[in-house]
Amino acid sequence: MDKAAIIEMLRADMRGEHQAIIQYLNHAYSLEEAGVAPDIEAIAREEMRHLDWLADAITGLGGDPDMGRDEPDMLAAPAQEQMLKDVDLEQQAIDQYRRHIEAIDAPEIRRLLARIVHDEEVHQSEFRDMASKLVDHEVESGEGAGERLAAVLNRGIQHEYTVVLQYLYHSFVSNDCEEQEELQNAAINEMQHMGWLAEGLQEEGTQPAYRHDELFLSRDPVANLEADLAIEEEVTRMYSTQIPELPMQELKTLLSRVRDHEIYHADVFRDLLQDARERMASAADVAAPEMDVPSEPEPPAPAGPPPVPPIGSLIH
Repeated sequence: MDKAAIIEMLRADMRGEHQAIIQYLNHAYSLEEAGVAPDIEAIAREEMRHLDWLADAITGLGGDPDMGRDEPDMLAAPAQEQMLKDVDLEQQAIDQYRRHIEAIDAPEIRRLLARIVHDEEVHQSEFRDMASKLVDHEVESGEGAGERLAAVLNRGIQHEYTVVLQYLYHSFVSNDCEEQEELQNAAINEMQHMGWLAEGLQEEGTQPAYRHDELFLSRDPVANLEADLAIEEEVTRMYSTQIPELPMQELKTLLSRVRDHEIYHADVFRDLLQDARERMASAADVAAPEMDVPSEPEPPAPAGPPPVPPIGSLIH
């Protein structure tokens, strides 16, 4: 099988992992009172690790990671039914990975997918156990957040979801270890923010939208970090404007904390951007051909006595 076909299979696997992350997080946020949210969030974190592994495999083959997703099931349902939906989603993933293992002839890719299948089988068992514990638990439905409050929190979720994906992609295609680590740390922190805001919305009885803005995806580290810095500065202004509007002090405190984290990310990105610009400038200097300096013409050889003819010529 050629590389292009393997890349497309792995990109499909990435979309499935992304789908699972959002579906599981949504279920965790809605089941906060049932005592299973930490277990579901732990599974979602493992799915994010799979996303990272698949992206590394794709870039190693010369391809671009896929930050799209298959559509998660976001419909409201009793707690046990939500867990059974997750059991089914794990089975879909297991079946797809096994098909890809059979089709792909690259040993290292087959080994990676087999490792992921093992995790998915464990997840499926864990969701079955949670379903058995939640037989009588009903998801409480509140009156719903007010229109403006829902708009503020959903806009925050939309931003956080956007930057999680954007920073992860930029880390996947980066060739600098420090840059990779800082971008992934930022993405993890932004996912925390998304969770805090989504839980706040769920507590008000409103379902988060889980939409994201257009992503800036390139392989240019300077352009990527410029975009990341710009979006952090923009959201800092947005949160600063929204904080006074919130009706509850708890939410004001939460959004202030998120805003302060964004200020920190912007500072980190400024340093990374400066480093990236310096690396690019150094690489350009090394790649630039040396200018040819015209050399002085060699002076003519001084005139001397005529050469001595060879011995053979004297015989004749």
